[in-house]
Amino acid sequence: MNKKKPGNKSQCVCVILITLLSSVLSLPVSGGCTRPGPIKVGFAGELTGKQSDPGVQSRNGALLALEALNESGGVAGRSLELLVRDDQGTPEGAQAADHELIDAGVVAIIGHITSEQSVAALPVMEEAGVVLLSPTSSTTELSGLDDHFFRVTATNIQEAHLLARHVYQQRGLSRVAVIYDDDNAAFSQNLWAGFAQAYQALGGQVSNEVRFFSSKEPDFAPLVAQLRASDPQGLFIIASALDTALIVQQVRLGGWQVPSFAGGWAYTEVLLQNGGRAVEGIEFIIAHDPNDQSPAFLDFQARYQVRFGRASTFASVFAYEAVMVLAAALEKTHGQAKGLPQALLETRDFEGLTGVISMDEYGDVVRTQFLSVVQDGQFVTLDRLEPTGE
Repeated sequence: MNKKKPGNKSQCVCVILITLLSSVLSLPVSGGCTRPGPIKVGFAGELTGKQSDPGVQSRNGALLALEALNESGGVAGRSLELLVRDDQGTPEGAQAADHELIDAGVVAIIGHITSEQSVAALPVMEEAGVVLLSPTSSTTELSGLDDHFFRVTATNIQEAHLLARHVYQQRGLSRVAVIYDDDNAAFSQNLWAGFAQAYQALGGQVSNEVRFFSSKEPDFAPLVAQLRASDPQGLFIIASALDTALIVQQVRLGGWQVPSFAGGWAYTEVLLQNGGRAVEGIEFIIAHDPNDQSPAFLDFQARYQVRFGRASTFASVFAYEAVMVLAAALEKTHGQAKGLPQALLETRDFEGLTGVISMDEYGDVVRTQFLSVVQDGQFVTLDRLEPTGE
């Protein structure tokens, strides 16, 4: 039998210790030794095409909010990263965009901008268990549901009822016709149904109802002639800003000076730029006051103008607010998606840019509305309308 040489045992122990130490050092460092990665937030909206202005404005508002949050230290000690996808203004595009963002690991998606796309996206979000927080989707088709859909804008029913009372009682118009874009039926049909119900309950009559599909680029001249033939005292237009401008131009070209009203979808600079003098006098009910003089809103407007070289709109304001509401909820969850729906439902008396935001048990909000008119090429606020609870 061979004897072991002196020192072999200690050498073996030393080798083992060195090996173990090397293994430990080669392990990935976790916990407090490294700064955690950014919190990924998705954005999905229509960014291309003739109806993309609200989508672009919403993306810009979301970007401005994320930049402000990151400058002040982020959320739960982490920075925020915005992943942007174009939903192309179609249900299929909305679902594809959401799948991509979910696969990329976002904690929530800010979107969609149009109601039709939000309705189409909901099954995708429900299956993944990811929050969809819309700045502007107002259809009541998504109201009263225990789901992952949340919003910071008021529902159509609030706008519809307030507008019906304004048209019938303040303007004294008892016969109204409507024209709406059926490509965004979840919004347009929903808003019109709410208006018609409230308007007729007051004693008003609907003289004609005309629909069109913007994707088919319709000729508005015969449609306007059809509306005029029903001899209404007022005209309600529910369409994008560009299509609303084109419709009103056809109305004025024929010498028809009928009082006109429009849905909030058209409330952007595109209406003013493309409508010219034809859109003077159009009235809106919307949860946004572009003439707000509060320091927070004026600061936002100034920062937005510097950052993007253009004026803000309702879409950019609501998207900014949506990101800020999301950030407050993420602080409660320490930046995690887990528990985010409940944290959002706890939103109470959140100070938005132009109003206070509180969510009900279904993620819907009731907000102050404003009566606005196009006057001298600008949106001018005429009155502040408090929620009625309807």
